[in-house]
Amino acid sequence: MDMAHELVTAVGEASSDAHEARIADLYERRGREMWGLARRLGASDEQAADVVQEAHLRLWHELRRGAAIADIDAWIFRVAYRLVMDQHRLGRRIQGIVTRLTSFRPEPDASIGSDDAMSLWPYVDRLPARERTTLYLHYRADLTFEQVGIVMGIAPGSARTYASRGVERLRGMFADQEEAVR
Repeated sequence: MDMAHELVTAVGEASSDAHEARIADLYERRGREMWGLARRLGASDEQAADVVQEAHLRLWHELRRGAAIADIDAWIFRVAYRLVMDQHRLGRRIQGIVTRLTSFRPEPDASIGSDDAMSLWPYVDRLPARERTTLYLHYRADLTFEQVGIVMGIAPGSARTYASRGVERLRGMFADQEEAVR
């Protein structure tokens, strides 16, 4: 083996190790929040785990091919968001076929994670999808509105607007509950 090939191989292995370390660190920091986002978007526990794994695998492939990713947190949340949306699109297509072929129509999974049982998040789940997603990404995953915009493919100002609307709707829900208790 010539010297140049040995050097390229050694650099490639070191680079691969560095990528694996970055991905492992990202998984430790963001894996749970990504799983939570997928669940909030309607994925089952198993589907959410698959989304997290697939997003990290795609990141590894991008880093190995030399892609420059400016904001790795926003990038991986965007991949997770898109994977769940792809699952929904596929699910709708399959559901359309099933509906046409049979009268069977399964009920959606309404389960909520145990860590959310006594919190505000079940109320957030009642919000429209964009408001719900924006609130989750900003307040639970602690992404900036700029990062939320990247994840959702919208402007940062739009992300702020969706968050503001979501908070207003939540206030309305709680005001209605207070009046019902009186």
